[in-house]
Amino acid sequence: MSKKIAVVGGGISGLSSAYFSLKKGFKVNLFESTDRLGGLAASFDFNGLTIEKYYHFICGGDHKLIELANNLGMGDKIKFHPSKTSIYYNGRYYPFATHLDLLRFSPIPWGSRLKFGFHILYSKYRKEWEKLDSISAKDWLCQHIGEEAYRVVWHPLLKIKFGKYYDRISAAWVWHRIHRVATSRKSPLSKEKMGYFEGGSQTLINKLKSKIEELGGAIHLNSKIQGIVKENETFKLILDSKEESDFNRIVLAVPLPVAAQIIKNLNPELSHRLSSIVFFGVVCGIFRLRENITDAFWLNINDSRIAANGLIEYTNINPLKEISPDKIVYIPYYAPIEDSWFSMEEEFLKQEFLKMLKIIKPDLTENAVKDIRIHKSRHAQAICTVGFKDRVPPVDTPIKNLYILDSTQVYPSDRALSALIGLAEKMVEDYF
Repeated sequence: MSKKIAVVGGGISGLSSAYFSLKKGFKVNLFESTDRLGGLAASFDFNGLTIEKYYHFICGGDHKLIELANNLGMGDKIKFHPSKTSIYYNGRYYPFATHLDLLRFSPIPWGSRLKFGFHILYSKYRKEWEKLDSISAKDWLCQHIGEEAYRVVWHPLLKIKFGKYYDRISAAWVWHRIHRVATSRKSPLSKEKMGYFEGGSQTLINKLKSKIEELGGAIHLNSKIQGIVKENETFKLILDSKEESDFNRIVLAVPLPVAAQIIKNLNPELSHRLSSIVFFGVVCGIFRLRENITDAFWLNINDSRIAANGLIEYTNINPLKEISPDKIVYIPYYAPIEDSWFSMEEEFLKQEFLKMLKIIKPDLTENAVKDIRIHKSRHAQAICTVGFKDRVPPVDTPIKNLYILDSTQVYPSDRALSALIGLAEKMVEDYF
């Protein structure tokens, strides 16, 4: 008789684990607490345009995502496009996409520019990262690129995103960000290319959903799990209005704080351990515009007037030409969920994000802004401080046949879809 599995969470980890489990012949029920699948990769209707709530991109080294797309028969839906990175520093826009751009970047000394370039190259080819887990990113970067280059380029990215934790973030986490993006260049002198799915991440989500259902899996939306009861060798899920019983295995593919609440009565010690890992939330302003802001995909921001550390102009890698002439821009603001931005009225937040946009592009007209949307997530970013690898919870928990999938487990990678797909595949291979 086939084993019955409950997957809690309809993000990319949950969908992938359901798909891989079904491929091995298991019976799967997937429970998602909201009205749509995708988690942080979910999309929404932006006045007729289906677009991600939060920006996503594909790097050349995202092998597991590309492999899954090929296996699903949709590898041709992945497109790569030349991309640019720039820096907005103290009121001025600087291209930062090529070696020549770096050599021209006057806010840091000449010697630091050379060190910066060599450090990117070094990070691309470095494989070992465990030693970096014991070093702060600040110390590591200052050592390799110099204090002035750190202050201009990296300090605002860490300080604004991680607040009081900025000088304790692990060097391993920063190394992997540099390493992953560097895989989007075939050689040090070639142009950077980033990828996307035609139709956005929703294309992948829709395909996984249809494949899960085709293989006999059941997907339950608006099904929030309140707790789990273990009955001999099986589990019972407690939902808002009903119970689901006789599951042989449980996969909690949800953020650790959510998993901690679900299992608090089942294993208080494990629940406490999961709760001890700090997460920041994100408030993301998404603009639909009639004109470009810059020619860059990713704009790093170092300006005391702007509360965010970056602007992502999505349509500079995915032009959407056949769908819409409009430009899509994301501005993310990361903070603890106690931050006032999580309780502010939506109209106030829209005006705050609009102020940021107008600082970067002072000649932006009111007519250029077609719409602004706000999306919030309470558990968007784990705070990966020094020594984080020893705090990452195992996939296989002390509760027999109960497994956890969370972005922290792909550390030092940072929430990349490809890494989460690989994590789900490995769990099924190792334990199912």
